[in-house]
Amino acid sequence: MRRPFALLLLIILLCPAAGLAGSDDFLLGVKPAPSDITPAFRSEYHPNHENCFWCTPMNINDEEAVWGMLTAPVTVVDINMKKQTVLYAEPDESSEAIGMVTGQSQALHVLEQYDNGWSLVETYSTSFHDSKVKNFNAFVTGYIQTKKLKQVQVNQNYGIIIDKLTQRLYLFKDGHLETSLAVSTGLYNSKQPYNETRSGEYLIIYTKTGALIDGNMHCDYALMFNAADYLHEVPYIKNADGTKNYKPYEPKLGSRASHGCIRTQKNKNADGYSMKVLADLIKKRKDTNCIKMVIWEDYEGREVIIPDDDTPLYYNPNGGSMYHAVADCASVKSKFLPLTQFTYGELDESPYSKLTICPYCMPTPRKADLEAINQEHQDSSPGEVMSYHNK
Repeated sequence: MRRPFALLLLIILLCPAAGLAGSDDFLLGVKPAPSDITPAFRSEYHPNHENCFWCTPMNINDEEAVWGMLTAPVTVVDINMKKQTVLYAEPDESSEAIGMVTGQSQALHVLEQYDNGWSLVETYSTSFHDSKVKNFNAFVTGYIQTKKLKQVQVNQNYGIIIDKLTQRLYLFKDGHLETSLAVSTGLYNSKQPYNETRSGEYLIIYTKTGALIDGNMHCDYALMFNAADYLHEVPYIKNADGTKNYKPYEPKLGSRASHGCIRTQKNKNADGYSMKVLADLIKKRKDTNCIKMVIWEDYEGREVIIPDDDTPLYYNPNGGSMYHAVADCASVKSKFLPLTQFTYGELDESPYSKLTICPYCMPTPRKADLEAINQEHQDSSPGEVMSYHNK
């Protein structure tokens, strides 16, 4: 009897693990392909600093390296969290100003500290429309007085990655990837290049904002990470009867759409997470150190993973208009559960071709959409505003 039992145990241990790996990957909605490209892709310097955001490849598969990076201390500028200071081209305040840095929340990569009281650093310039230096989301290497810098410890239980390539938020908890939520980062244009969300390494520094209100646009659960930039729930407008209307903004989740903030899905995903849940988690964390949030630039050469054709999808054949990542999606009435399975390879065939993405479980987009992302990134970096703005 031992051999059959041992065989059964082996099947139980191996088969579900293999199946869950594919399922978990797909539940991320969109997953970046493994890459050796680092956030310091444009740097002339190539140090190998341990657990360093700038030196760690943008590879979500390497949980150990990512977690080491998300929990490592950061170096910030010790000024008011809503103020900015200048980076200079030379260790001299009369030299050219080349970038802007936000106090307390934006981290810098320190390359050298000199005896003359200056440090050589690199980061992304966080210029806003009214900043002294208008170098929007540009990767810069420059000088700052060492006395302005301080090192800060970060939260050891949670860390967040925002990936512009996939337009997803990835939450890490206690060393492992916990869940993913759809987001919209900034969408710039020729007149508003400052709309591009600034990449880099940040601390979620202020959690008492509540709602942001801009005219009739309301953004709940706002958490500040960069002076005037916030992580918040997808906006809504108030109808005449006082009800909330998310239709102008929610369908854009998963693509660039904001003015620089990071809009995050309001509906609970298959793991039970939403922007509200995330905000509550951050506010009530036991480790009171600020949670690190890093924003990965979508550099040329990066790609998203296209799911296998046999990846399961689900829909309601009784009048359902959406496709789902899970058979028991919370957006569907219980009488229609479990949903009917079909495959990713059939998504562009009838009767599935007209189905839209569920805003709760946020399944992966269609193959053509993912292929378009990869095509665009073969020879361009869409988030590099200044390379387009200066043409």
